[in-house]
Amino acid sequence: GTLTNGKALVELMNVVGYDIAVPGNHEYDYGMDNFLGLVNDVAQYPYISANFTYKDEAVFSPYIIKEFDGVKIGFVGVTTPKTITSSTPAYFQDENGEFVYGFCQDDTGAKFYAAIQSAVDAARAEGAEYVVICGHLGTEETCEPYTSIDVIYNVSGINAVLDGHAHEIMDNNVVTGKDGTPVVRVACGTKLGHIGVLTITPEGEISSEL
Repeated sequence: GTLTNGKALVELMNVVGYDIAVPGNHEYDYGMDNFLGLVNDVAQYPYISANFTYKDEAVFSPYIIKEFDGVKIGFVGVTTPKTITSSTPAYFQDENGEFVYGFCQDDTGAKFYAAIQSAVDAARAEGAEYVVICGHLGTEETCEPYTSIDVIYNVSGINAVLDGHAHEIMDNNVVTGKDGTPVVRVACGTKLGHIGVLTITPEGEISSEL
């Protein structure tokens, strides 16, 4: 990645055959223009994020719907607002030093949750029977109020959360969501140490394994 300003990593993801990607803090390591150039000119898969914005407008599609055996599943992308500080803040500013890119951050998380809820609701309205959050969020205290658990507690209509950022391993962890339904939370560590499998049975039972 360092030798190619990230291009080699995107090319590897093309070869692997990713269907969806969600930006995390390291996507911005080589600057905003470089990242957006890779997205537009190199990546053969879509990036999604419900809360990555430019002047309060979404940069990418908030979600994408995939159909499996006639069942529509909505995948909603979410990027931790801590990206602004864990990456280089100047990359999110204009030439006058004003922040023009953001992640729906505020002191309470309300704006962040609202953006995710809007994407979940839109996916449901489009026919998604299940909604999976693809998040770069983590669970560290320093990431509050934007952790994957915070999202589960504050956004309804979610069936599962595939999480990253913390590099932790979490298999088949079931958390009671905002609307009282069980939400399966999965985290697969780092550096391709594990591959996660999320299974939805015809009866609607959801489980995961590493």
